[in-house]
Amino acid sequence: MEQTKIEKLYDNPKAKGFVNHLIQSYLPIYKVNKVWEFEKDQKPVCNVCSQKLMDAHNIFQGFSDNVDEFKKDLLIDLKKMVNNEPRRVEDHPMAKMAKGRVLAFTGEKTNTCLCHKCVQELLEMTQNRLLMGDNNISYQLKQMQRNQVFGQFTNSTILDDEEKQKVQEIKKQVDKKKTATLGDLNVLQQLKAKMEVDENKS
Repeated sequence: MEQTKIEKLYDNPKAKGFVNHLIQSYLPIYKVNKVWEFEKDQKPVCNVCSQKLMDAHNIFQGFSDNVDEFKKDLLIDLKKMVNNEPRRVEDHPMAKMAKGRVLAFTGEKTNTCLCHKCVQELLEMTQNRLLMGDNNISYQLKQMQRNQVFGQFTNSTILDDEEKQKVQEIKKQVDKKKTATLGDLNVLQQLKAKMEVDENKS
């Protein structure tokens, strides 16, 4: 079975760090969002397969600027469908407006953009490699879980700056050692209890 472009990048030692970045940015899937409008540092091409991309704003703008032409083309396409005439995908009004481009997606804390196909392939590769016992993928997912846990502390409105600083110090130690000491866990449990007490009051 032929490898996807994501798999080829992942198996290339020079590109593996880039794929790790994509895993951290696009997974879990709730991190994936349609690009409404490209940022200055984002290119309108998929960073994995070079597929031409368009943002959602461009789609709406293109439709509103050419609504009469779109309706005309849509009517022609519908007539062909009703009469069982041959229809080409590239002649569909939406395809003509897209001009070979597809909708862009992006993740969290990244300036990359991916097409929908590459987002799917990234998810599938991560799942498959995890099931195959890939140590790097396992590490990436555990790191995401740690970041999520520590993010709850650092983004808390209940903890003061000193307490958040303690959390950051513990995170640095955990990132180095990949585990926390009993003392670190006790501090985190106390801070978590403080946050829960405050939440229960409101």
